[in-house]
Amino acid sequence: MFKPIVIIFLLIGFKAFSQTPNIGFENGSFSNWNCYIGFVDPSGNVSLFASVPINNRHTLISKGSAKILDPYGEFPVLCPNGSNYSIRLGNDDTSRQAERVSYTLKVPNQKSYSIVFNYAVVLENPNHLPFQQPKFRVQVYDVTDNKYLECPSFDFAASSSLPGFKLSTVAGVKGESIYYKDWSTAAIDLSNYTGKEIRLEFTTNDCTKGQHFGYAYLDINEDNGTSITGNAYCAGQRSMTLHAPNGFASYEWFTADLSKLVGTGQSINISPPPPDNTTYVLEISPYEGLGCTDTLSTIVNRIDEGFKLNVPDTLYGCPGKGVDLTDAKVTAGSSPGTTLSYYKDSLGTSYLYNPERITSSGLFYIQGGNKEGCMNILPVNVVVAEPEISVTNPKPVVFPVTVDLSKTFVHKKNETYSYYSNAEATIPVDNYMAIKYGAVFYIKVASDYGCSVVVPVNVVIEPPPLYTIIAPNTFTPNNDGINDNFSITVDGEATFGVLRIFNRYGKLVFTGKSQADYWNGNYNGQVLPVGTYYWVFEGTDNYHQTKISKASSIFLLR
Repeated sequence: MFKPIVIIFLLIGFKAFSQTPNIGFENGSFSNWNCYIGFVDPSGNVSLFASVPINNRHTLISKGSAKILDPYGEFPVLCPNGSNYSIRLGNDDTSRQAERVSYTLKVPNQKSYSIVFNYAVVLENPNHLPFQQPKFRVQVYDVTDNKYLECPSFDFAASSSLPGFKLSTVAGVKGESIYYKDWSTAAIDLSNYTGKEIRLEFTTNDCTKGQHFGYAYLDINEDNGTSITGNAYCAGQRSMTLHAPNGFASYEWFTADLSKLVGTGQSINISPPPPDNTTYVLEISPYEGLGCTDTLSTIVNRIDEGFKLNVPDTLYGCPGKGVDLTDAKVTAGSSPGTTLSYYKDSLGTSYLYNPERITSSGLFYIQGGNKEGCMNILPVNVVVAEPEISVTNPKPVVFPVTVDLSKTFVHKKNETYSYYSNAEATIPVDNYMAIKYGAVFYIKVASDYGCSVVVPVNVVIEPPPLYTIIAPNTFTPNNDGINDNFSITVDGEATFGVLRIFNRYGKLVFTGKSQADYWNGNYNGQVLPVGTYYWVFEGTDNYHQTKISKASSIFLLR
């Protein structure tokens, strides 16, 4: 039975300034960082020693690895926040290893100072006591006062229960379950430590028994900002949304004097946007026993520049190919220079990996921002499906009644239909609105977004009753109004061709080209003598499209 995942966790906002060079590893090295290696003992104590960066324990990940996925969580090893470098701390070896990276900075003298970081965690989940489990730990050390800060800090252990962890489909070497948390955003608020020297420590360790691993990915935001985002809006925007750091149990937003509750939840939408320099205060509470309640604030900044993010309501794609959200056509009409990012949630906390190839239907979010700080996030509904068509086989009919293939299904807008006599849809049907013969035909439906599907329709057309050709064996052309003319009657699905009559010497004495033509017993205006004559009929079988030929004799009596 899988154990739930237990985490000691606190997230508060963090911001990178010029006082923190290479805090996000963006110069492609560990410069300004300190690296450590060591081990965890059977009692859970971690011993660490200063070290140069060691590959596979302090692993730098570059943009060239953007398409590589973690083998257990199947998320990108490079943080999808648009940075050029991330790191992996630790590995999946199982030998009681421990690793750490640390960064020391001086908190500047300003009202709000916070640093935002991105992380992902992979932890094997053995049947151990909590202190024996693999862990990822974030701590803040006050160098000035020589003590660790109780808040903010957090611990991830493989026996944790905070939301966000998922069970990997890949088991450990000994069959143990592996849990992972893919890329998430967290923050550390250092506003109360102005002027102090602070050290950030990120540590991983394997289990204390040396049989199970734990490692983490890390990236620090280099951009200036606060832990509350979305606090800038541009002229023309009809609303703005404030976003708090994720990972807390509750969020309460207040006016500047704390007299009025504005809203709850990780984000609040404000419409219309408030006046410039409006202040909002946020009270955040951690999960029970997992940190400290904190208060954050943000000041709304109105920017005179216009900003527009344009996203369609729905995009359609074909199975196998999917939808490319990064296609310029998707955000056509947006303000020039808009920077885009892609998410699975409306808060912009869960990155959408591979937005250039969405192969399953769902609701996704595109966030746009400009260099002035304006930001908006909009939903887009992605539908990945073949066009649907439900064909009803027509009722059987009898030749010469025809069948109209276009009436065997309900037509839809934005779809085109074509008709074929083979399943590969390469041989078109000449007259699909008047099918004469039964067979299996094929209807191809194509959507306006490039997908198509071919479905069969079974047409049954029964053959008609056998035609008949009737002719008398005697006629009496004596002008008494009775049996004065000779003709044949063609009844059924046959077409009259030609009727020829010959005398006993084989001379042609009459030619008729329709049933309305009859022989009166004369030839070139002359009365022919009594005797036996011979007729030959030629026509066409309309159903089988074959020639008909029939002959017999007629006795002319006067």
